[in-house]
Amino acid sequence: MKPFLFIASLCSLTLSVFSQQRISINAQNSNSSEKKAIDKASLRCVYQFSKKKPGAGQPYRSDQMVLEIGERFSKFYDPARQQRDSLLNDRMKHVDPSTIKSVHVFKAESAKDLSSMPGTVGSGSQEGESYQIVKDKQTNKQTILDYVSVIADRFKYTDEPGKLDWKISGETDTVLSYTCQKASLHFRGRDYVAWFSTDIPVSDGPWKFNGLPGLILKIEDTEGLFTFKLVGLEQLSAPSPILLDDSRAIACTRQEFEKQKKKQGAGMQVNLTAGVMTIAEMSGKVDLLPMEKE
Repeated sequence: MKPFLFIASLCSLTLSVFSQQRISINAQNSNSSEKKAIDKASLRCVYQFSKKKPGAGQPYRSDQMVLEIGERFSKFYDPARQQRDSLLNDRMKHVDPSTIKSVHVFKAESAKDLSSMPGTVGSGSQEGESYQIVKDKQTNKQTILDYVSVIADRFKYTDEPGKLDWKISGETDTVLSYTCQKASLHFRGRDYVAWFSTDIPVSDGPWKFNGLPGLILKIEDTEGLFTFKLVGLEQLSAPSPILLDDSRAIACTRQEFEKQKKKQGAGMQVNLTAGVMTIAEMSGKVDLLPMEKE
């Protein structure tokens, strides 16, 4: 994985590290963000995604995720997390190097909390979902963008789950006033129960799920650890561009990414006060509970 990219256009900047060791790095230009429109969404779905620890009675985290569906592509992501990460990256990128007097870096065993310092921006690893999943209906391939550190380059891998082996039953239920049919699936080490509606004839759903003859409105693993439930549905009057930025993504395999993900820290914070930039990893460890066990 590439080292942290600290500040755009800073060259050979001398850093004062917590250990007081003096080091010099060459920071690369980070202004190469290139969002491109890969499709136009005609349908926007909002899902409440809840996560629960094994044996727990209540979820420890609940976030709203968005599924944008176009003619060929769909994109699934967490808009709130994306906004927090963008604020942090913008703080890093849009700094006039001439105004920086010094940079202090706190990482690993020197991690610290900067939240008490006015003007601090940050993003915690457990605060929402950092991934973006783009599904291609024509090739049945999925592009996943994610990262281990929010101020390092993203990772990108192509997933080919193949045709999902759904088992459809005649059992029905209602979600958001839509009559839904039950389907079950074993996928990468977990068993899931889904509820889909043929009233919405879109073969898509949250996360990596698709392949049913209707939109998936709710899906949950049989242990009750991961639950996606539709809470909003909008047929867009004017198509909205589905944007993708993979201009600086590091290509890897799913296995390589999962290996890096296990090393993920608790998050990152940045503060700039009176010309002094402080960059700190948040203290603590990430208790990773992956949806994919295989």
